[in-house]
Amino acid sequence: MAVKVFFNPASPQEAVRLMYEQPGRGAYLAGGTDLLCSPEWPDFVVNIRGLLATLAQEAGELVIGAAATISRIAAWQALSEADDGLMQSCARGFASEQIRNMATVGGNLASAVPSADFATPLLALEAQCVIQAPEGQRTIPLEGFFAGPHQSVLDRELLLKIRLPLPSAGVRTEFLKIGRNPGDIATINVATLLELECDKIQKARIALGAVAPTPIRAYAAEEFLAGKPASDENIQRAADLAREAVQPISDQRASADYRRQMSMVLTRRALQRCLGRNQ
Repeated sequence: MAVKVFFNPASPQEAVRLMYEQPGRGAYLAGGTDLLCSPEWPDFVVNIRGLLATLAQEAGELVIGAAATISRIAAWQALSEADDGLMQSCARGFASEQIRNMATVGGNLASAVPSADFATPLLALEAQCVIQAPEGQRTIPLEGFFAGPHQSVLDRELLLKIRLPLPSAGVRTEFLKIGRNPGDIATINVATLLELECDKIQKARIALGAVAPTPIRAYAAEEFLAGKPASDENIQRAADLAREAVQPISDQRASADYRRQMSMVLTRRALQRCLGRNQ
C-alpha cells in the first residue's frame, strides 16, 4: 500500500486544516519512524517536520518543538544544565543512533504508547503541551494528554510544542529503564526529580511508564516524601507506594508481577541516585 497524497504545508494552521478537510485517513509526518513500520498506511500524509523543529529558551521555561529530533535533545546543553541531565539520559538510551536522528519528541508522545520513553521525564518535569486545533491553540498539562494505550486527546489536532518550566537550581533527577536489549522498548521506565533543602525533601516527582494503560505519576509517593528527611526508610516507603500505584499487564516482554516489583526497585534506585547514593 502506498500513500496517495503528500502535503507540505506552510504553517501549523494549514497542516491542521488539511487534516480536517481531506477525505480519508491522514497522518502527520515528523520523524516517520512509526509511520514507516505501520501495517496500514494512511490515505494522505501532512509533513510537519520543518515547521516544528525548534528548540528555545524563553523567560522561565524551555520550549521543545514537537518535531525536534531525539539527537538534538541529547545535544541541547541548556536543557541538560536545567534538568540535571534527565532528558539527555533518556535520549541517549533511546533506540539506535539512526533512529535518534529521525525520531522526534512529539512523535514519541503522540504515539501514546504506555512505554513511551520521553513521557516519564516530561511528566516529572511537569511539562505542558501546546496543541493546534482548528479554532486555535490550547495548552494542557502532559498528565492530561494520554487517554489510554495508543490514545491521546489529539484526535486530528497537532501537538505543536512542549513547554518545560525551569526547575529550581540544584534539582536532582534520574531516568532508569529496563528493556530486553539496550535501546529496546521499555519493559518499565522511571523518572524521578527531587528538590532538597538541608537534607530534607521539599519536592518530589516520580513518573513510571509501561506499568499502566498510560504513563503515570506516583502521586501518593510524591506527597509522602514532601517535607520529609531524605532517609533510606522514607525512600523505601515512597518506592512501596509507587508499586501500589501501578496497574501492569503481562505481555511478551514481562509479567505483571515482574513489572510491579520492578516499579518499586527502580523507583528506589532512582531516588537514591538523586541523593548521590549509588544503588
